[in-house]
Amino acid sequence: MTTTRKTARSLFAVALLAAGFSVATPAVDAHAMNQTPCTTSDLLHIWGHYSRPLIAGPSGPFEYCAANAGTMQLGSGAWVDKVSTGNNDIQMNDANGSTIRISRWNIVTYPNRPPNITSIQIF
Repeated sequence: MTTTRKTARSLFAVALLAAGFSVATPAVDAHAMNQTPCTTSDLLHIWGHYSRPLIAGPSGPFEYCAANAGTMQLGSGAWVDKVSTGNNDIQMNDANGSTIRISRWNIVTYPNRPPNITSIQIF
């Protein structure tokens, strides 16, 4: 077999192998922040309560856990009593427009004056 033919056959084999890898490995989708069961301490864990709204809506205590980077809306009248950030850097957005940033592996409680949080973002 000539050297040119061997080289062409090798290049063809490499091209087939590369094509096989590109088909076999799917593209990684971007993840959005999502609510998840509270199973581990590395999740964002939020405890709070909804004030009784004038119009029908959620009321009473709530407890959420979340994972992945993104933003989660809590709705109006959500008062956060305690936050455990787990392995997440977060930002809470208050109804009055201020932001509260908390770094990972912190637990913060608001026993007397909880913030009225409209959304929480994981970075």
